[in-house]
Parts: sequence; C-alpha cells; structure tokens
Amino acid sequence: MFINLLVNATEAIPEGQADRHEIRLTTRTDAAGWARIEIRDTGKGIPSDVANRIFDPFFTTKPVGGGIGLGLSICHNIIRSVGGEITFETEPGKGSVFRVALPPAAKAPAVRPVSQPIARVATRRGRLLIVDDEVVFANSLRRMLSREHDVTVANSGRAALELLRAGERFDVILCDLMMPEITGMDVHAQLLQLAPEQTERMIFMTGGAFSPSARQFLDRITNRCFDKPCDLGALREAIRERLD
Repeated sequence: MFINLLVNATEAIPEGQADRHEIRLTTRTDAAGWARIEIRDTGKGIPSDVANRIFDPFFTTKPVGGGIGLGLSICHNIIRSVGGEITFETEPGKGSVFRVALPPAAKAPAVRPVSQPIARVATRRGRLLIVDDEVVFANSLRRMLSREHDVTVANSGRAALELLRAGERFDVILCDLMMPEITGMDVHAQLLQLAPEQTERMIFMTGGAFSPSARQFLDRITNRCFDKPCDLGALREAIRERLD
C-alpha cells in the first residue's frame, strides 16, 4: 500500500526536473496511539474534475498500458479493512499530500528470524566502483563489500565519468539508475563512447525506475538491475558472475 502511494508520488513529478521537486514522507504516533503517515509531493497535482473519483476501482487518467486504475482503490480497501482512513489534499500544478491513519495494534506480532541465503565467495578480488548520490547508502555498501574487493565510491555520475576519463577501469560498476544531473543511463551512454567494454561491467541499482525513459532503458539493456534496498547475497552473486 505504501509503495503504491510512493510510486504515485514519483509519477506525479515531471521527468527531468528532479532538482526542483521532492517527496516528503513523515510519520508520527498521536496521543491515542494511532499511526499517522503523510506522503507529500511537489508534482503536478490532481485535476479537480477527477479528484473525487481517484479511489474508484478501474478509474485511471493514465494512457493505455500505463495502469488499470486499481492502485488507489486497493490502498483504500486495505486501510479501511484494518479500521484506518486515507484522505488527501491536492492543488493542480503544486502537488498533493496523502494522509493515512492506522489504529494501534491490539497485540504486537511475533517476530520470526529470517534465514539469509549464503552467496558463494568471489573467485578473485575485484576492483569495484560504486556510483550513487546517496552517500550513506554508498558508504554502507562499500563497507560490506570491501573485505572481498577493492572498492571506490563516486557520489555522482559526473565524478564516476571523471575517474573513467582519467583511465581508471573497474571489474564491476554498481551504478544508481536515477541520479540528479547525470543519471545512470547517462553514464552508460557516455561509456559507450569512452570505454564500451566497461558498460558490460555495469550492474544497476534503483529505488524505483518509474520514468518512461528509465523503463525503456531497462527493457533495452541486458545488464542486471537490483531494487534498493539490495539483497546483498544476490548482489554478491552478480558481482561474482562478472568476475568469473
């Protein structure tokens, strides 16, 4: 349900203007113990003539193939089924905010330990480049992989390209797909001209490839792409395959 609301927020933001927009998610617990979640975006907003129909099943303003109009209807039903509520405010051209209220659970659910699959160890130590504008995520990934590999971090597509133009070469390039200014798609396109063999070494990571150009790009290439947060075991396996 929350993923659907976040996807809707990203799709409301015009492509290519990431630096002018934001999606803000806030959570709190009120005095009665209700969880209150707010998802606010600065996108195009919802036209007034369709705003009162957005929770109707099979209602959509997307073009054919873009969706069947069940996302918000399902969200609405999930929230109502647990005694919660969902409301929204919108202003065309300025954005929308969806507010979810969920009642306190009567009893905390039991937490079951989850067993993690063990990835095979890489056959050799490789040179890895992590390209990601999320500094905390990139540094965390570097720490987890640095015991097995020599890891370099670039916190922008521009910084990564500067390294490669200077002659640096890597066994594996872990690259964020959606970054401001120079995206992972742009890095791939420029590497096709600069060092085409390095494009085959790229593994993409994304918090959600929602723009039409990103979807088309992923459909066109054969490189692996992992959703964030990445399954570390599967990511290590993909790295090992590149090193073999």
